[in-house]
Amino acid sequence: MAYDINQPDVAPAVCRDDGKPGPGCSPAPDRITLGVEIQRLGRAVRRYLGLTMPASAREATDGNASIIMFLDRHRGDEIFQHDIETRFCITRSTASRVLTRMEHKGLIIRKPVARDARLKRIVLTQKADRIVADLAANGNRAETSLTVGFTPDELARLRDYLARMHHNMDTALDTAARSQATRAPARSTDHPEPSPAVSQLAASIIHYDRNTIKEGKERNQ
Repeated sequence: MAYDINQPDVAPAVCRDDGKPGPGCSPAPDRITLGVEIQRLGRAVRRYLGLTMPASAREATDGNASIIMFLDRHRGDEIFQHDIETRFCITRSTASRVLTRMEHKGLIIRKPVARDARLKRIVLTQKADRIVADLAANGNRAETSLTVGFTPDELARLRDYLARMHHNMDTALDTAARSQATRAPARSTDHPEPSPAVSQLAASIIHYDRNTIKEGKERNQ
């Protein structure tokens, strides 16, 4: 029997200390970690974007779509492979492999810069330009569906929370990397390539910090 705390003659129930449900208490929900919740949400978004992928973008697979959209947003900047590695949290070998495939597909070209011919900036081709508009429209539809019922203030707070989580994980990754550097070398494994869905959606929620690009360019100068 559940007690109604709005009735003045009925004392509210007290939940048991052992976490099990008692009179007037709702069953304790399964506690799922934030990381798992984010993964579950990411999978749902990937399924949606996969089902609604524009025909023009079918060729932009294996993380290509997210890189295309990133390059489109930073057309006025010099983007190098290092920036792709940093933005998508992937290793140098993974970034090189993905970019080489995109080059073979005719989606990007690499142009040397005047100050140092060894540096190759990454530029979208006209073929990729035709894909951008369709990908952006599909991403906007996904975000609209995802944020139904949220107020502008709630969305602003959500962006802040996500940005803080990214910062926290970046700090944790740096700490872990420094710790690994003091140990015996282990067999290296590449990180999974970024999901086009998650990367595209995250980019529309959290604007990329241009300071990261500037820092990368300063290192390359």
